[in-house]
Order: sequence, then C-alpha cells, then structure tokens
Amino acid sequence: MNVKLWKAVDKRFLASNIKGAIQDLEDLLANEKVDRFKGAIGLYFSNSPLSLLSKINKFIRTCDKSFDVQAVYLEMNGFDINYNRWYFDSFGYKTCGDLRGDLDWLSDWQSDDWTQITLKGMEKIQKDFQWYHEQKIWEDKKYERAYELLVLLVMAKFVFLIQSALEAGDLVKSIPVLATAHDFDIVGRFAP
Repeated sequence: MNVKLWKAVDKRFLASNIKGAIQDLEDLLANEKVDRFKGAIGLYFSNSPLSLLSKINKFIRTCDKSFDVQAVYLEMNGFDINYNRWYFDSFGYKTCGDLRGDLDWLSDWQSDDWTQITLKGMEKIQKDFQWYHEQKIWEDKKYERAYELLVLLVMAKFVFLIQSALEAGDLVKSIPVLATAHDFDIVGRFAP
C-alpha cells in the first residue's frame, strides 16, 4: 500500500474535493505503463442521482419511524473481491459521532437491514477486477500500482455518486451523510 497516495486522497476528501481526488487518480492511472485498468478513466456510475436521493430520503423517513435519525452512512460493498455485483448498504444512527476524527462509531448503527442499491455503469471495470483476481494477476508486480489506483478510483467514484445525489435536491432531514467502501478509512463527509 502506498501510504502517501492514500493520504493524498484522504486530504482531498477532508477538503470536500472528491472531484479533485478523482482527477488526481485518473491522471496517475493515465501515466501507468500498463493499460489494463485505464478503462476506468472518465467512466462513472450511471445511477440517477435524483433516484438515489429519493431512496436515501425513503431510508431516512423509514428509520425516523423507529428513532430520531441523526446521521446516515452509505457503504459500498467490498467491490474488489465481489466483482459480480456492486451495491451499497444504508445505515442509520441515533447519534452522530465525530465527523472529522475517529469513525469507529459507524460500526454501531441502529437501523434495521435495508434494501441494497445496485450500482450500475461500471460493469466493464468489474470484469477487470475479476480478471485480476481469478487469473492471479496480483502475483505480477507490474500491475500493483495501477491496481491500487483503480481501487481508490472506484471508491472515489462511488463517493462522488453519493455527493451528486445529495446535490440533486434536498435531504428530507438536515443530517450528516457519510460514504465510502467497505474497509476504507477514507470517507466522504457531507454535513448540512
């Protein structure tokens, strides 16, 4: 893991510059010697932001029937090894923990299980992950940096999709929304 790279992406996220993080990652990927993962450059999830906003609002309204929702966390599945279907889960919280520091509070949600939302538009990239893992390409170090860039890029594009959804209209409730992929400590934070 390239710690400097991950910190640079996290710095962009903390500055609420998700688009800047994506541009940096795409520029780096474009300059890689291997071509395999470059299909991710310029490719985004195609889910309708307005439709996603509607689903997020429905989740909040439903949770509010059981408790006063104070924060929402949206987590993409472990997409790198689960390349058959990409989706995200929704989690609701009675209290909002520290948004800038320790995010361990995200592991203790109060919402019931909710319908997963399938992510669309990047199926071509899912095939790259399948190829990488099923053919054991990870054994070939020449793909290592490009693969790491791809992983960060997919996560960032998911967070950008959530940002786009939140900008498509109004949340039913003025609460923070956080988003990332499973096992990432780089988190998009969207506070009212």
